[in-house]
Amino acid sequence: MKIASIVSAIISSAAPFAFAESATELDSHAPVVDYHYGMQLDVASVLHRTDNSDKTGVVSSVMVYRDSLGEVHKVRFLEWGGRASNQNG
Repeated sequence: MKIASIVSAIISSAAPFAFAESATELDSHAPVVDYHYGMQLDVASVLHRTDNSDKTGVVSSVMVYRDSLGEVHKVRFLEWGGRASNQNG
């Protein structure tokens, strides 16, 4: 039982460092590239994506991702917002 408490304490104390690293990656100075049809993306993991769940119609979205070499990239693209439009006014 004591071992589980110790392991839990170690993991909990390391969590802020993990979040700090992620925040730094999102603020990276990688330029935002506009997506075009047929563009090849090497996406190993998605770090962040614009939340457009409350938007209506076609909206701009940015995805921050890490490629297979560990480099961070940002790409902007258009997508449908997640909110249904009100047809009656």
